[in-house]
Amino acid sequence: MIVLFVDFDYFYAQVEEVLNPQLKGKPVVVCVFSGRFEDSGAVATANYEARKFGIKAGMPIVEAKRILPNAVYLPMRKEIYQQVSDRIMSLLREYSDKIEVASIDEAYVDITDKVRDYKEAYSLGLEIKNKIYEREKITVTIGISKNKVFAKIAAEMAKPNGLKVIDDEEVKALIAQLDISEVPGVGKVLTEKLRNIGVNKLLDILNVDFNTVKRIIGEAKAKYLISLARDEYNEPIKKRVRKSIGRIVTMKRNTRDVEEIKPYLFRAIDEGYIKLNGKIPKTLHVVAVMEDLDIISRGKTFNHGISKETAYNESVKLLQKLLEEDKRRVRRIGVRFSKFIEASGLDRFFNI
Repeated sequence: MIVLFVDFDYFYAQVEEVLNPQLKGKPVVVCVFSGRFEDSGAVATANYEARKFGIKAGMPIVEAKRILPNAVYLPMRKEIYQQVSDRIMSLLREYSDKIEVASIDEAYVDITDKVRDYKEAYSLGLEIKNKIYEREKITVTIGISKNKVFAKIAAEMAKPNGLKVIDDEEVKALIAQLDISEVPGVGKVLTEKLRNIGVNKLLDILNVDFNTVKRIIGEAKAKYLISLARDEYNEPIKKRVRKSIGRIVTMKRNTRDVEEIKPYLFRAIDEGYIKLNGKIPKTLHVVAVMEDLDIISRGKTFNHGISKETAYNESVKLLQKLLEEDKRRVRRIGVRFSKFIEASGLDRFFNI
């Protein structure tokens, strides 16, 4: 198997630069503003000019502005970024129908049937990079290897705007020297747990009793790391089907007042239905982030698809039920839709 992994460079900020070329060369920070006060919220992404100063995703906007007050701070425009992403994903499908969209700015492409060796794979990767830039003016980093994990590692090594191949021999060498923290899917918490049992390099996992590793990090992760260390990992590229679609919004203040919450709830429904893109849900959940940031939800499944009008009415009932059973105030409110059927235009598919 030969896998090509595409990672869109600093995607949200780069789209903003493409739409407004005057931003090029300036530190640009794309933010999710919560609306509670002027600078409440968090950084979604930043371009490399801003990252040089330590600005990173998840950082509070207030902290980012303290570090870099003269950067350009922009509100996140997810719908626009999604449109660009969809076009790039469509372009990738011109090269292979075996594509796994991992996120809005990442995709794995199985090019096994398209190339004879890694030399041809490199040429194809270069062609894809150039085609994406030609059509969208977006730079991407491409990693190519024998499986998804090492293709992703190759891209990490080549960022930004790079292209790297890790062939089968290099994979073997890399397995022997790869630090456990550099393995995709192993975050800070997992790294610490593994280091505590003597796993500092990926290869160290083979020297620890399986049951010990399983007890510490779970069976799925244990098997994943062991298969990587043995050079046996070969998970196929698979099309991901979204099992749920949702939207959640932040309110101006914490409250238990249903009438005060309703406009935000209905806004979440409106925006959620836009994201459904032709799918009709049969299950509706109202999701609330409480004042202490605890997340709770109440849901209902119908025999038929839910119209937006039904979603309005039923969501209020679910909200009331939630508030009756929980005495805390609500900070954020939203909805999650699931169990989809495709839209047919026939009323019998709706519960109205």
